[in-house]
Amino acid sequence: MDFGTDTDKYALAYADALRSAGPKTSVAKRALTASVIDRYRRSVHFASLAPRTQKDYNKYLDAFEKEFGADPIKMFEEAEVIGEIREWKNQWSHSPKQYDYATTVVTRLLNWAKEEDGAIAVHHHTRVTRLYGSDRSDIIWLPGELDAMLAVADERERRIIVAASEGGLTPQDIGILTRSHVQKTPKGRRLYFRRTKSAKPTSIPVTPALAQVIDTTPEDQKHLIVSLSGLRLQPERASQIVAEVKARANEMAKKDSSRVHVRDELRLYDMRGTAATELLRAGCSLNEIAVTMGWGLRHAANMIEKYAAVIPEVSDEVLDKLNSARVTARKDGHKF
Repeated sequence: MDFGTDTDKYALAYADALRSAGPKTSVAKRALTASVIDRYRRSVHFASLAPRTQKDYNKYLDAFEKEFGADPIKMFEEAEVIGEIREWKNQWSHSPKQYDYATTVVTRLLNWAKEEDGAIAVHHHTRVTRLYGSDRSDIIWLPGELDAMLAVADERERRIIVAASEGGLTPQDIGILTRSHVQKTPKGRRLYFRRTKSAKPTSIPVTPALAQVIDTTPEDQKHLIVSLSGLRLQPERASQIVAEVKARANEMAKKDSSRVHVRDELRLYDMRGTAATELLRAGCSLNEIAVTMGWGLRHAANMIEKYAAVIPEVSDEVLDKLNSARVTARKDGHKF
């Protein structure tokens, strides 16, 4: 056949040739996407990732290999293959965050294949638009919305909601806690552990609501908070359970106008911001908030600045102080 090496016909013919060769030659094997994925997993670049990150990457690498493993890596040099990658990523269309994570993993794999492995000369999976907005610091659950959730939640669902809203626990951390993480303090108790994502030490005061969760944990149950079936609670399932409770609460709100409607955009992770605002309103110091939330001081300062602007009660508190100042000024004969 007579066509240039930079045409679609060449790419297709090359792919057919590799498929025909199959596993007969080591050259053919090295040229398959599955082989490149295997080499990436054995590379220093993958080994340098944190264990948790490696686990997350493997989820998407496994799925990518299942879809494209038997295809030649050279196919990713063609711009048209972007449509196939997009179609593959659509299996996570229900979750913008997971969709974007798939984008990240594929991009890094192809970057490594080009820059480190030399398996491809170019790829076009770059500058892909992200769907998930990671800055959600202006989105927090309001007390009435949490009450609406608790009103329709069963016991195990309630424990998840309390852990997230009272303790500021992330979906990744809710399911790891055991009695060994409960420590006595001079005036009470605390939950002390290292965050799953950052490994930062975190110290959370045990509030009455958290105390009830801890003290009502069955003796034969290893983890303080479990799934609805009593198994180890996974992060994705924790988020899903909260979404299910929210849907039930809003169904009740449709039937009864006196009930509070929970905003559609709220997620389990946003309860972490709710816990931080409670610390802020309680007058906790920057260091106290940072330790409790498992944040660095700089990050805590940035987050506090954002949270302070979205707490509805702050406006009322400012108004009360302003009115009090004016009353005092009038009594003293001053204008304000």
